[in-house]
Amino acid sequence: MKSVSLGLFLAAALMAQAPNGPEPIFRVDVTSKSIRAVNYHNRQGTTKIDFRGTALMPEARGEASVTANTGATRVSLRFEHLSNPAQFGQEYLTYVLWAITPEGRAERLGEIALKNPNDTSGELYATTDLQSYGMIVTAEPYFSVSQPSDVVVMENFIRNDTSGTLEQVDAKYELLKRGQ
Repeated sequence: MKSVSLGLFLAAALMAQAPNGPEPIFRVDVTSKSIRAVNYHNRQGTTKIDFRGTALMPEARGEASVTANTGATRVSLRFEHLSNPAQFGQEYLTYVLWAITPEGRAERLGEIALKNPNDTSGELYATTDLQSYGMIVTAEPYFSVSQPSDVVVMENFIRNDTSGTLEQVDAKYELLKRGQ
């Protein structure tokens, strides 16, 4: 009888001391989105991809020339009708181009700098070792962020004359919510 009551006492003591877990210092909420990916594989020549603005910047447009070579893929882009990124909040100072793999991994390709404060066009030349990816443009507080924000202003759009293998699976990726 003593061992049963001692066991119940120890179990009650352990349950009383078991915390529900420490309170997190910060919490990151992510949202996910889908985009079409293209497998550019090692092929000869250049293909074109268009960019279209999202609901956040519907008038934005762009075009990319993608050249896949052994070891690296070169991307040359031109954008038009981009507005000041500060319209999404004071913390947003620049635009960043991202490559999103079909597995959902985001790789920062470069910063899109507007030619001058009154201009709405920009250009970017980037290289990547990825062969299969989709591309998005996000507004960011600074260039060297490690994950895209949820302020997606442009997405790639597959043209009828785009060559390469179109991925049937949409690339799903996670975005940091504003203010995170």
